[in-house]
Amino acid sequence: MFKPYIMLDKITDIDVDSLKKLHITTIMTDLDNTLLPWNSDKYDLSLRKWLNQMAKNNIEVMVVTNNSYERTEKAVEQLPVSIVARAVKPLPFTIMRHLRENGINKENVLFVGDQVMTDVLAGNGAGLKTVLVKPLVNTDAKKTRVNRFFERPILKAMQMRDKNLYWKDSLNDRK
Repeated sequence: MFKPYIMLDKITDIDVDSLKKLHITTIMTDLDNTLLPWNSDKYDLSLRKWLNQMAKNNIEVMVVTNNSYERTEKAVEQLPVSIVARAVKPLPFTIMRHLRENGINKENVLFVGDQVMTDVLAGNGAGLKTVLVKPLVNTDAKKTRVNRFFERPILKAMQMRDKNLYWKDSLNDRK
């Protein structure tokens, strides 16, 4: 349940061609430390370009977060994304309900996040392909620090059992 489909440095390492090969039409992504730094609403120009490229190729990007709708809307108001707030990750139920209500096939969804204990667990629980990315900044909110403490040994143990579980450059690097 904790093992991601693949591990990448950042969300912008996901390219359109790889998504098309996997028949991905929707990217569900965490907000804090995945799309934007947890302590800022500022984003890198490369993120804007990446989101525009996704939109141009009819790949929907939606933010799935435990934050409130108001906080999330303020953070992403300049970005072409939809919002699923108060997702109660790591529980998969909000994600599954959203997919069902919007007629989105889970086979066509990629779930991206920076935490094993919330994002990967929620995505895997919903039956989605999951991508673990490195946090955008080295600091975390207090509630996240607890998760990081527990996820480090879990990730290390998974990597010892699976020698292919390491940071890759693109979705095409998965073996």
